[in-house]
Amino acid sequence: MKKFILFYKGPAIPPGASHEKWPAWFNKLGDKLVDMGSPMENGLVLHSDGSTSNSATEFNGYSIIQAENINAVTNVVKDHPILSVGNGEYSVEIFELAR
Repeated sequence: MKKFILFYKGPAIPPGASHEKWPAWFNKLGDKLVDMGSPMENGLVLHSDGSTSNSATEFNGYSIIQAENINAVTNVVKDHPILSVGNGEYSVEIFELAR
């Protein structure tokens, strides 16, 4: 099986907006779940000249799952709790991890 990283993207999630649904979603994955991941906050961008700036992205967290291919990942992720928050302002970016 291949491994995929899921980046949860959007503005800061309102407290309690979807968090209660996450444990059930993770449990549903079973052995497809490799790393539950973690929320991400307080990002910083380090530039090649050594300067820093606030994070330019809106990544809220990540998880790593395994599946046969990206289509299988899409089928599993389509009901992710973050996608039910807001009016389409949240998304899940999916990348295959190179071996």
